[in-house]
Amino acid sequence: MNLKELRKLRKLTQKELAAMSGVNFRSLQDYEQGRKKLSSASGDVLLRLSTVLGCSMETLLADASFSGAPLLPSNQITTDEIQSQNFYCEKYKTAGRWICSDSTVSILFYYEGERYTIPFKAIFDRENLSWLKEAAVMCMDSKIREILFSRLEMEAW
Repeated sequence: MNLKELRKLRKLTQKELAAMSGVNFRSLQDYEQGRKKLSSASGDVLLRLSTVLGCSMETLLADASFSGAPLLPSNQITTDEIQSQNFYCEKYKTAGRWICSDSTVSILFYYEGERYTIPFKAIFDRENLSWLKEAAVMCMDSKIREILFSRLEMEAW
């Protein structure tokens, strides 16, 4: 869901959101119309907008470029329950969690200051959560190894 959709979902006008969040009205228009990327906004702006809109900063950043795997209709837990799950990659000392946007799910984690998302397709139910977390950690591990390998290749050049 993009900024405009989130704002409309909360039944706010651009002026109301600008006033409530303290974000410049013109900047808000630019973010919604794509003249400015929300991903380039300061953390303070993202925090203020997400607080007023009642969502996470990640949800704000999960715009049309979000590349998650589809949420399956057979899921037996809500997206809020999915997103509340955290997991940890001990090998690289990195925490992660699932994020849902519209009808997709991805793993979100930060490694060395960079944000990464990995599409994650599974049937979420309470019985599967423990092994889904293990699978998510394996995906994070694999992505980090891919990052490190590409750095080694660059250094070899």
